[in-house]
Amino acid sequence: MFLLDVNGYIISWNTGAEAIKQYKAEEIIGKHFSVFYTPVDKARDYPSMELKEARAAGKYEEEGWRVKKDGTVFWANVIITPVYDKENKLIGYSKITRNLSERKKAEDDLYKAYEELKESEERFRLLIDGVNDYAIIMLDPAGNVSSWNEGARRLKGYEAHEILGKYFAKFYSREAIQQGFPDYELKQATKNGRFEDEGWRYKKDGSAFWANTVLAPIYNAKKELVGFSKITRDLTERKKLEQQLFRINEDLKESEEKSRLLIDSVKDYSILMLNPDGIIMSWNSGAERIKGYKASEIIGKHFSIFYNREAIASGFPQFELKTALANGQFEDEGWRIRKDGSAFWANVVISPIYNLDKRLLGFAKITRDMTEHRRNEELMRRNSELMRINNELDSFVYTASHDLKSPIVNLEGLISALEEDLGPDAAKHQMLLSRMGGAINTLKNVINDLSDVTKLQHVKEAPENVNIQGMVEEVKESLSDVIAASKAEIEVNLVGFDNLRYPRKNLRSIIFNLVSNAIKYADPQRAPKVVVTTSVSETGDCVLSVKDNGLGIAENQLDKIFAMFKRVHDHVEGSGIGLYLVKKILDNSGDKITVKSELGKGTEFNVYFLKQESTAS
Repeated sequence: MFLLDVNGYIISWNTGAEAIKQYKAEEIIGKHFSVFYTPVDKARDYPSMELKEARAAGKYEEEGWRVKKDGTVFWANVIITPVYDKENKLIGYSKITRNLSERKKAEDDLYKAYEELKESEERFRLLIDGVNDYAIIMLDPAGNVSSWNEGARRLKGYEAHEILGKYFAKFYSREAIQQGFPDYELKQATKNGRFEDEGWRYKKDGSAFWANTVLAPIYNAKKELVGFSKITRDLTERKKLEQQLFRINEDLKESEEKSRLLIDSVKDYSILMLNPDGIIMSWNSGAERIKGYKASEIIGKHFSIFYNREAIASGFPQFELKTALANGQFEDEGWRIRKDGSAFWANVVISPIYNLDKRLLGFAKITRDMTEHRRNEELMRRNSELMRINNELDSFVYTASHDLKSPIVNLEGLISALEEDLGPDAAKHQMLLSRMGGAINTLKNVINDLSDVTKLQHVKEAPENVNIQGMVEEVKESLSDVIAASKAEIEVNLVGFDNLRYPRKNLRSIIFNLVSNAIKYADPQRAPKVVVTTSVSETGDCVLSVKDNGLGIAENQLDKIFAMFKRVHDHVEGSGIGLYLVKKILDNSGDKITVKSELGKGTEFNVYFLKQESTAS
């Protein structure tokens, strides 16, 4: 008993097959089953015909001469049955072979003896009685038992005197008798010259056995029907083996189906099987999701299709399989290629799969898409680097804002002393002295702004209820000289809320910097107009807007204006710290600022105080 694949190549081998045909498993597995056929049968392609008939009829059975390893022939009963999976796809054939050389010899001997001794009934009876492994009996033309041998007694349990003269239907089930099957056998044997069947038959004690029965009509010299020969063999053990094989096959299909369903349910991992050469044999939904191929597109191709050109050229896929065989497993991370050509960072584990005989069946390959994980690690690394740089920058700003104050005071004192020393001549150098004083004032403002930045890191301001109108008026007072000189118009429209709970000093810094920038970067062709409004967004955020009609900001500069010391327009004096300070304040409080601008028309800043539980009214 052994299994064939769909093309007739042997894929399993049992001890019974070895005993009958003399081949060991390692000698025969992988060869075509036609090796057991005679040259005549091979020449007429008889093995292929058997497979075709098995597929068409669901089973093929026949008897004929077969060839052993040593070249000798034996008479075989062959049953070939196609094997299908749960989806009714052909996956191979089961082939059961019985050595019937003895039965064939018995039949041949019987026929020869009958031909030679048909005139000597006694010698014929002695011959039949000498066969113990077969029930060989004679029936009269009506089907009544007319002879009984030792094999029949051993197989069916009746003594000769108990059964002679009885209708042979006594060996059949009640259902078979009711259906008229015994009479049908006699008619078919008479019509076709022979009738063979397998089925359940019954002994004297009522127990059942699986029987192979051959019924043949017997004629005299005048071609008159004188009865039937009936040869029966007990095939119960073979039937049990067939049933066991069927159960094993069903259990295997069920187990394979469960495994397939389990693997197919995994979406986050690509789980596939490779044959020993690296050819893809199975494909799950996770593999389709990660790599983009459908099963019909990828099964049968080499797994190196997922690797880049350099890896293929260096033989890396083959290296993976060799290492997995040597170490029992191979794990790696690297770039792999999807169907659409895009790359992803993969974690790959390859494990060899062996059968019970330690023969390599292939490899299990599990792949996980780690692209997002790798990206997150890279972002974390960059964030850590930025945090380090920011901390160093904060330390520098903190040190600079304190250490530069004394030199500035000294410079102011030196300029005052210089003016006194110049006396009346100071008027001649007034422009130079004014520029020096202005430069010192600008430096003082930068240091004060830097000091404000460092305080954000080291001083936590407590929130309080701040009136927006009052705060804008306070800022206008501070900028009164600038407003008067530029003839700026400040308009306040508080439609969304009047009050906001926020650290007062920080809110003043935000409004001061936004309003002063709006006036500072005014268009020379028109008087500056600044509109301050409040509103509440759809998500409940309090929004403070400052809009101007100034120079505007180029689109490619919008993402840079909040950087320290960044200035878009260099013709206007400034430190480049104001907007950085506003962004820093809002970042620390978990709020945000956005900007919209158009060159030549103006800029609008929107400050979002997120989910503000304020006294807004």
